[in-house]
Amino acid sequence: MKKQPALTTLLLLMAFLSTLGLGGCENASEGNIEQWPADTECNLHTDSCTAKMGDAKVTLKISPHPIPIARPLGIEVAVENLDIQKIELDISGVNMYMGYNRVTLTSMNPNRYVGTSMLAFCTSQKMLWQITLMIHQADGTQIQIPYTLETINRL
Repeated sequence: MKKQPALTTLLLLMAFLSTLGLGGCENASEGNIEQWPADTECNLHTDSCTAKMGDAKVTLKISPHPIPIARPLGIEVAVENLDIQKIELDISGVNMYMGYNRVTLTSMNPNRYVGTSMLAFCTSQKMLWQITLMIHQADGTQIQIPYTLETINRL
C-alpha cells in the first residue's frame, strides 16, 4: 500500500505532538513518559511489528490478518529486557473520533501479554487509526509505542 505524502506528514505530526505531551489529557498528568519512534514501514495487517530501544524489544501482533472492522481482535505482546508492571493498548481514530478504546493486557508470563479489542465500525470508507502500546514499568516510567493502521470499509 503506497503512502500519500499528506498521510505521512499527518503521521509525523501526530508523533511529534505526542512527544510534546499534547497527544492527550493523560499525558499531562503522567510524570515520566518515554516515547519510542513509530515504525512507518510496519504493516499490522500482514505481520507483527517489533520496536527496539537500546537492548529493550517489544513485538505487537494483532490477529486475524488482515485486521477486520467490528470483529474481535487477538492482541499479543512479547517483551524483552523491560521490568513491566502492566501493558495497555489504546486504539484511537485519527481522521474521526471513535470513542475511548483502551484495554489492559493480561500477563501470561513476564515476557508475554495478551488481550482482546476491536476496531469500531465507521461510516467513512477509509479510516486511519493510531494504536499505542502503553507500557508501565516498575520504576514509574511509561513507554508509549505508536503504530498506524488504515482500514477500508467495503460496504
